[in-house]
Amino acid sequence: MATINDFGVPIPGGGTGILHPKLINKYRVLFNNIGGLPDSRALSVQAIEVARPNLTFEEVELFRYNSRGWVAGRHTWETLAMTIEDDITSSASKIIQAQIQRQQFLIGVEGPWLATAIDGNSYKFAVQLDVLDGNEAPLEIWFYEGCWIQAANYNNGTYGTGNETWKINLTIRFDHAYQRFFNTSGNSALGGPAVGS
Repeated sequence: MATINDFGVPIPGGGTGILHPKLINKYRVLFNNIGGLPDSRALSVQAIEVARPNLTFEEVELFRYNSRGWVAGRHTWETLAMTIEDDITSSASKIIQAQIQRQQFLIGVEGPWLATAIDGNSYKFAVQLDVLDGNEAPLEIWFYEGCWIQAANYNNGTYGTGNETWKINLTIRFDHAYQRFFNTSGNSALGGPAVGS
């Protein structure tokens, strides 16, 4: 007789059932030193879409006699894509503007117009992406270091739909990322078998 323990992929030595997946709507994004501001919570709560890192390695081709092989060359972290929902108080937008001002003075009349930051330490920030367990405990954390805004797209307005919101699409370039995992007590997507059967 089949039971719930028979679900999943049969693997020699015993299967594991069906492991519970990480859900893509259980996350939070935290920012450290973005815009040089002490509080970036408004940006965290308005981040409605964020990507985990993509990493690629260049390949180095080696020729020897009548054969060839490949080894890994330099790596590249692709940019981080993030979508921010603009709020009615412009809290998130103000943080983004403050960061852009740190990178290059573009908006406003005070200060030297179009001045650039002296070095990366003057404007770079950090991002932390917590993949959550459905509550507040992280299953994994991604740390993005040496971040700066490469592109900010404030998008279009339209009379065609009244239920859409203004969004800001950010492209963030970063120097390095690393990942940490945390233990969790559960693992099954199915629950347990019936008691006493």
